[in-house]
Amino acid sequence: MQDNGFDVMKFLGKVLNYWYLVVASVFIALLIAFLVNRYTIPLFEVRSAVMISEPVKEGASAAAILYGNEMFQGAKGLTNESIVLKTSGLVLKTLKKLDFGVSYFQEGNIKLTEVYGGASPISVKVDSLSTAIPYGIMFKVDLMDDNKYKLSSEDMLWNTIVQNKSFIIGKKYNLNGFVFKLDVTYRDDSNPNQLLFTINDIASLSKFYAAMLDVSPYAPGTSALTLKLTGHTPDKDVDFLNAHMETYRQNNLAIKNTNAVNTLNFIDEQLQQISDSLYFIETRLEAFKRRNSALNLSSEGGRIANEIKAFESAKAELLVNQKYYDYLRNYLRRDSNSETLIAPSNLGIEDPILNSSISKIIELQSEISVISQNAKAANPLVAEELKVKRQQLRELKEVLLENLTSIESANNITLRDLNNRIAVASSSLNKLPSAERQLINIQRLYSLSEDLYVFLMEKRAEAGISKSANTSDVTILGEAYVSAPISPTPVKNYTIALILGLALPIGLIFLKDVLNNKVSTTEDVKKLTSLPILGMVGHNKKENVNLIDQSPKSALSEAFRTVRSNLRFMTNNEHEDGKIFVITSSISGEGKTFSAKNLAYIFAISGERTILINADMRKPNNNTDFGVSSGVGLSNYLAGYANLEEVIHPTIQDGLYILPSGDIPPNPSELLLNKRMGFLIEELKRRYDYIILDTPPVGILSDGLELMQLADANIYMVRQDYTLKTFLTNIQQQYEAGKIKNTAILFNDVDFKKLSYGYGYGYGYGYGYYAEDGQAQPWWKKLTKV
Repeated sequence: MQDNGFDVMKFLGKVLNYWYLVVASVFIALLIAFLVNRYTIPLFEVRSAVMISEPVKEGASAAAILYGNEMFQGAKGLTNESIVLKTSGLVLKTLKKLDFGVSYFQEGNIKLTEVYGGASPISVKVDSLSTAIPYGIMFKVDLMDDNKYKLSSEDMLWNTIVQNKSFIIGKKYNLNGFVFKLDVTYRDDSNPNQLLFTINDIASLSKFYAAMLDVSPYAPGTSALTLKLTGHTPDKDVDFLNAHMETYRQNNLAIKNTNAVNTLNFIDEQLQQISDSLYFIETRLEAFKRRNSALNLSSEGGRIANEIKAFESAKAELLVNQKYYDYLRNYLRRDSNSETLIAPSNLGIEDPILNSSISKIIELQSEISVISQNAKAANPLVAEELKVKRQQLRELKEVLLENLTSIESANNITLRDLNNRIAVASSSLNKLPSAERQLINIQRLYSLSEDLYVFLMEKRAEAGISKSANTSDVTILGEAYVSAPISPTPVKNYTIALILGLALPIGLIFLKDVLNNKVSTTEDVKKLTSLPILGMVGHNKKENVNLIDQSPKSALSEAFRTVRSNLRFMTNNEHEDGKIFVITSSISGEGKTFSAKNLAYIFAISGERTILINADMRKPNNNTDFGVSSGVGLSNYLAGYANLEEVIHPTIQDGLYILPSGDIPPNPSELLLNKRMGFLIEELKRRYDYIILDTPPVGILSDGLELMQLADANIYMVRQDYTLKTFLTNIQQQYEAGKIKNTAILFNDVDFKKLSYGYGYGYGYGYGYYAEDGQAQPWWKKLTKV
């Protein structure tokens, strides 16, 4: 036996035998690819990019140069910024800048194509105050020649409303609360495609774009983001990305300015209150000076007034601090996360603990805002992170409220100390004249209000300068552009189709070959057994299966002549007794009887006295084709009911005799072991040159094995695409165990085309060597001979 390796050339030969399946498969696959390329709506990828700069460092901005500290800084992170870009709220701001409220389509023979902008021959304007807007409903427009049009819809309700109505182009209509008008930008009568439009809900559309927008890092190590959008209308997507980048840039600047705006609003509220007090006190001072125009402060009065003014200036700052503490306490108790908290440093409060706590609160608020806007907030992990951040914010606020009490206590202590000093200084006023004392008191109140006003105005100026100095951290790196068509890609589709078209039939052929459990080629025989191949008998397409009815030059005749020659070589010995050939197989249907008859005939026509014994007594054979009609045979002889002369019958062929199987006995195996069987064989060997036994199948019954021990040569039948490979394995095991000897394989019913596979097995077919070659042939073979 040979190693069971994979023969590439053999497999290619099998593929070539099914070339028509391969060609058909490739043709169908390429046809499908063509249809996909032809009728698939093209999908494009649109790209843009933005760069997020780091916040300016201390000393870089105008506020830092003037005042030594950077106001309103915020932390940046590409992850957070990518989430901001994908929030539906920001996308909604972008869509409000664009004319995406109505989508227009043209219907072709196969596909529906969206047309955008000036490419649409119609324009629909919808009144946003309409009480019933048919969002998502597709309307078909039928333009008529007389400046009119008709509408129809697949929606049953709206189709009932618009059917059997004609509308005038450019005129506004109200259909059950839906107010609209349709204009025609241009008419193209040569284009018969149906026009359609649908009205979009901007809120729903924002969620769609937010989900479709892909944001990813521009490149490793950079602080830039790439924005990608895939869609069927690239011009529309380009406009969206350009507008969205600008919206994002403006949003970034607005976030940076939020703290400054809140600070300005707080200072303006305080200034309004102090302005009223300052105006009232200033009026009192002017009135007093008019009444006492000749009054001048003494040197002692001037000293006391200056001393009180210094105390009042310090008190003014403490009062501003107290107002901020009141604001901060109210803010923390409101539990508001939407409003940005004013940092204490913006108002000159330099408490390190307070500033640190406020910075942490602002940072947590920013993170919570970003996570809340994340489209994946429903994700359990994201929801858990949001829950943790909110809990941290609540705990930090509670701690800050406790710290704020001690900070206010310290501020009140300092304020009481200043009030005591002011009271001590004011007591010295009692020694001064009444008029001078009144003047100093009025000036003291005026100085306090004026210092408060000046202090707040300074802080307002700082906040205003910082706000003006703010610039967006976002830089648009370039306008959006169409990077590449995503689908269909003709070359890729045709390549895949070609590969699949080849792989599918070849894979099926390979699978069929792997799963095939039957003997198909001589290579299968050689791999499974070491028994020699006696010969090959080709498939017989004629109705007459016996050589007696065929031409002596037929391929079947030549095949059995080859078997005859090989058998003579196998039994070449010196004794002159007749040779016994046993023909058997594993199961019925493999051609034992067919081969036995023809082999007996081929020996007989060579002048040898030959007898064919039908040894399968369970299944009697019909021998009428050789002129033998008697049913008396082997079983009758072995049972003792007939003598030898009665069971041997001559045939229509000289030299050929047949011993039929006889009547079906109840014990065929025992009869074969009868002594009369041994006597029969010895007698026949003296009378005949060749004795051919057609035996029962050895794979089913033991009778055949018994007779094989008597044979000079055993012929084991293997039928192409019929005999199981396991049968050859079994016969090989019996051969190796010594149960059978001098055995060869006759390969029957062979289709030689299946054996060729590029190895040149022609056996004469098509070259006029056999009688069949002169008969009708396919037209392509005739052409090759011209």
